[in-house]
Amino acid sequence: MDELKNFEVNPDYTMAKKINGHLYLSEEQLEILNKYGINFQKCRTINDLIFNIELSFPANVPDDLENLLDILTERDYYENFDK
Repeated sequence: MDELKNFEVNPDYTMAKKINGHLYLSEEQLEILNKYGINFQKCRTINDLIFNIELSFPANVPDDLENLLDILTERDYYENFDK
């Protein structure tokens, strides 16, 4: 429980911001994309970004990138598909 007392949430790091007028990504997500050389700047939609990630890593996606893919896929579903 003591670990939680020292845990600070940094909203500037985790809150999504508009990137290039098209995508909403957090600093944390941008770090992951940059770490793996994913060119998010040419992507106009979340779906484009997902495709770009999957194209770059057809197999053996690193865990942090896989988690980001899950988040983006879920967000794409809720924002862009009729329910």
